[in-house]
Amino acid sequence: MGTTSVLIVLQAVLVVVAGLVFSRLYLHPLASFPGPKLAAATGWYATYYDIFMGGIMLEHLEALHKQYGPVIRIAPNTLHFSDVKAYDSIYTDRRFPKDPAFYAAFLADEASFGCTDIKKAKTRRDLLGPFFSRKSVLKLESVIQEAVGRFIVSLSQRIDAPQPVNIHRAFLSITLEVITTYCFAQRYNAIEYPDYGYPFVKAVQGASYGGCLLQHFPFLTPLVMGLPTWLLKMIHEESAALPEFRDRLDAEPSAKSMKEEAAILIGAGTETTGNACAVIAYHILTNEDVHRRLKKDLVEAWPDPDAPMPLEKLEKLPYLAACIYEGLRFAHGVVTPLPRIVTQPTEIAGVLIPKNTLVTMSSTFLHRNTDIFPDPYTFNPDRFLGKNPSELTNYIVPFSKGPRMCLGINLAWAELYLIIGNLFRKVDLELVDTTAKDMEWGAFLLPYYKGFVKANIQKVEGIQQFMEG
Repeated sequence: MGTTSVLIVLQAVLVVVAGLVFSRLYLHPLASFPGPKLAAATGWYATYYDIFMGGIMLEHLEALHKQYGPVIRIAPNTLHFSDVKAYDSIYTDRRFPKDPAFYAAFLADEASFGCTDIKKAKTRRDLLGPFFSRKSVLKLESVIQEAVGRFIVSLSQRIDAPQPVNIHRAFLSITLEVITTYCFAQRYNAIEYPDYGYPFVKAVQGASYGGCLLQHFPFLTPLVMGLPTWLLKMIHEESAALPEFRDRLDAEPSAKSMKEEAAILIGAGTETTGNACAVIAYHILTNEDVHRRLKKDLVEAWPDPDAPMPLEKLEKLPYLAACIYEGLRFAHGVVTPLPRIVTQPTEIAGVLIPKNTLVTMSSTFLHRNTDIFPDPYTFNPDRFLGKNPSELTNYIVPFSKGPRMCLGINLAWAELYLIIGNLFRKVDLELVDTTAKDMEWGAFLLPYYKGFVKANIQKVEGIQQFMEG
């Protein structure tokens, strides 16, 4: 091809691109919505902040809302909201399906999380829902209690250890053990693994980043899925544990949906709850008054640590509940805004949204809302001890809301009460080598923390029953 031909092709490409940009800026149904012109022109705007700037798109959204208002255009066909009323409208409306392009990146189109067909998703949830009901969780409470007991024993074996204990990974280990034992009656003994370094535990912390990478660069999906394990190990040794673990799941290799469901249950059930426990523990340990008060309340309600405390009794301890709720407000759960498709013109937070628009809102815009939670960056469990705590708890949405909310919400709540309750009743620990900088994070679906929560284990009690078992 000659120079002239190349120039003609380049000119044609430029004309097409210019026409597309002009159309998006001035002719698109969202053209009247405020926001950066570059974001309206191309999805690469979000890619830049998500991938190349280390997951700061969410932080950038806060600045954009201050500049442009409660509804902003953040991509050619996407709106993001900051008005708290919008959250329920977006995520509880059964008419709004999930965006296939976004969820395809998580390689689980047949699992309940990744399924974008509303009817199929409902059928899947109806099938699995009873297993994760409140009734089922209480029926299998002994499974969780046994795993938590082993967790406390494992901490007792690290008293006066020469190096601080990475309790962040310890929490990921116990949540992995609970989800695999509860769902598949299979123990992987991650709790007993040296330094809580079970390969899957180490790998899962980077899995959500991989999902975000594929979301922005979907053409990489076939390449990533086709990489052999040995090559994955050369590139990033810990990540190789993910496909190996997935293949070990107790599901027929031909049953794609079952394997995907299992992988999502294990990945989400490990990281979201494990991260929440780490964040809760960090804030309790860095607030001496909170720590002292929680310990006092637990000792008074639970005088004999060798006697097991039932979940339903722990749930009735107001200050423990307040600490967990406040911790979840800081942990957030999924932080990346999850897009839904408006299937017909709909009013959201007083604004008419055109058909086929993607609408999103991050949970952080509820958890940090100053009208609901004054001084939102201060850890203050007392805010949940008022006359009507439900008025506040309604705005705590780490498990999302509506018909597509987290399938394992009841199991997650049980874990939080049993793990945090047992930890602060039975274990004396001191935070070390951990600063506020370690708790900073980038948004890659879940928070991706810059460091780990570490502590010295000083004293452990209430383990006799598990030692005898």
